Amino acid sequence: MVSVSHSNSHTEKIGIIAGRGQLPLRLAKSLTARGIPIFVLLVKNEALPGDYAQFSSEVIPITKIGKFIAALKREDCLRVTMAGPINRPNFKNIFPDKEGFKLLSKIGASLSKGDDGLLRAITQFVEDKGFEVVGAHELDEGFVAEVGTLGDVRPTVDEFKDIVKGVEIARTIGVFDIGQALVIRSEYVLGVEAAEGTEQLISRCGAFAWENPAGVLVKLPKLGQDLRTDMPTIGPDTIDQMKSAGLKGVTIESGSTLILGREEVIMRANDANIFVHVIEPLNNSTAND
Repeated sequence: MVSVSHSNSHTEKIGIIAGRGQLPLRLAKSLTARGIPIFVLLVKNEALPGDYAQFSSEVIPITKIGKFIAALKREDCLRVTMAGPINRPNFKNIFPDKEGFKLLSKIGASLSKGDDGLLRAITQFVEDKGFEVVGAHELDEGFVAEVGTLGDVRPTVDEFKDIVKGVEIARTIGVFDIGQALVIRSEYVLGVEAAEGTEQLISRCGAFAWENPAGVLVKLPKLGQDLRTDMPTIGPDTIDQMKSAGLKGVTIESGSTLILGREEVIMRANDANIFVHVIEPLNNSTAND
């Protein structure tokens, strides 16, 4: 078993298990720029190898867990982060290796517990192999949102009412592991995120634009969610999607939401007249910060 070190040395190599999207790529670039050595495990059919040509990397199918573990040990990665969404494998058509079978036995008991249960099983499996699992926010605090309204656009009084009710509803649905986001307008819920993800939620709520903006997006972590592996995230693409759907703004939570490309997010939000409002964390959260 790998002997885990909890050292904060900047020379300690970080293993990045990369899924889709910009988070793993931005994290790889950020760590490298700070002189922190990395090794990127690209999940086959999820991360795009061409995007990671400048980094030391290897492409491995998600079901070949033994290869993941062996590669991390070979590269002396004591700390590991899982970044970017990964589609759940089709368990009827996969051929896992020996370690994959062990993981499947753990996952099997977690499927009825939703995505959080699945992610917890994977995280626990990696930790049982001796690695320390850390979140992207622990590796780069620059990704984490701070309390306040970012940019020049602020919510109106009516939009603050939507934020308050939206936060209350998001907390409630999060208990049932339904999703991280919803869209609300005039204190009426237009859509709730489920398995399709935030992008599709925004897209289908665009149909409710009519003559007025289609509402406010509220995106919060679920109660008890493991933020090391599934932290709510927004980025420039989120703002573009909201603009296309006619949404007026987004509310996220400080300390538990990643913002990819903060300056670009603010610039696009300003240009689109969209607000980005960050509330305090759960224990002392009020929407009117």
